[in-house]
Amino acid sequence: MTTILLLSETTLTDHDVRRIAQLHGDETINVHLLVPADAEHNRLIEALDEVALGRLRDALDDDEPTPEQAEREAMHAVNVSLEGLRAAGVTARGSVTGSDPVPAAMEAAAQDSADEVIVVTPLHPIEAGLHRDWASRLRDELELPVLHVVSGTDRVIS
Repeated sequence: MTTILLLSETTLTDHDVRRIAQLHGDETINVHLLVPADAEHNRLIEALDEVALGRLRDALDDDEPTPEQAEREAMHAVNVSLEGLRAAGVTARGSVTGSDPVPAAMEAAAQDSADEVIVVTPLHPIEAGLHRDWASRLRDELELPVLHVVSGTDRVIS
């Protein structure tokens, strides 16, 4: 059995679920999913990401959810993602973390004796390029393989 710590910024897509379920072939996998409530990003870097991706309107968007809204959205992402993983035959559990999920991920990786970490996020080119993304930070802290995948795609960020 392989234990995977899965860190996602949003609800997993059907594509993400299939990819994770098939990652180790017929081997049984156990997933612990963490989703942060209102993921913490540097606002300037986030705006630069939006500009780099050609989404100028999003770069100017200042709509921040209330803490209660963020918690509800994260719990919904956990529940929907767990349903998908379980339907694909994966043993899975999950929880919501604080806005910076890296400390919670490090703790969960140790408690679960995780074999690997998978980070699934939308594309954040500036943050990833500066190595301030979650996967880069986890690679610096953990002695585990860390795979960073762009949500809904087969694209891997190194």
